[in-house]
Amino acid sequence: MKLSKGKFYLFEERVPLRTHQVLRKELDKGRKALYISKNPPRLLRSQLDFDEHMLETMWLSTRPNPECIPPMNLQKFEKYINGFLAENKDGIIVLNGLDVLEMWNGFRPVLDVLARATGKVNEDGSNLIISLDPRSHYPQKLEKLENISDEVISSYA
Repeated sequence: MKLSKGKFYLFEERVPLRTHQVLRKELDKGRKALYISKNPPRLLRSQLDFDEHMLETMWLSTRPNPECIPPMNLQKFEKYINGFLAENKDGIIVLNGLDVLEMWNGFRPVLDVLARATGKVNEDGSNLIISLDPRSHYPQKLEKLENISDEVISSYA
């Protein structure tokens, strides 16, 4: 699978295997990525084996740590995304932790931030990839996410 620039992809999969496969291909082409995850960066490093200059990892965690984004602070989350996109015009943002953001902020505010990010991604020729397990989200919420996505890739079809 190849990413089209300027699109928002929603990967519905139990574990982010296809997401990581696609991401590796894009990194190999020289595109930079920001991976925001509910898992610690050291776990991602072991799963992805990447060049740290190409892939920046951030952890959705309340720890006072420079590699963490507090999940209850959507403004900081959005500011981080916007900063990355400003520096990397064809960058890729991967989010694996929507459930964590939703738990702290509710679904609507998170959806609003994602909709704004999608607008930026479409303008800049970047990509936004969200990887989630559809079984851990309500069908109505999943449908709203699918509606703001440019493409949905599902392992559950």
